[in-house]
Amino acid sequence: MTFKIVREKETRAKETMRIMGMTDLPYWMSWFVFYSVINTVVSTLCWSILLRQVINYSQSFYIWLFFWLYG
Repeated sequence: MTFKIVREKETRAKETMRIMGMTDLPYWMSWFVFYSVINTVVSTLCWSILLRQVINYSQSFYIWLFFWLYG
């Protein structure tokens, strides 16, 4: 993630998009969706690994929600 942010700063992608007429809302929404998708995938993988043998007596949705909010 840090690599993508630094690469975007180096290529000045945001400034280029702004010159082409893009507003701030689509730019920030694209980052939000990107990180949300990655966070959901990682949270689901961690949750599924723990669900097999570790989490027996807990509500599984709350465990997944905890992972997602932590991310």
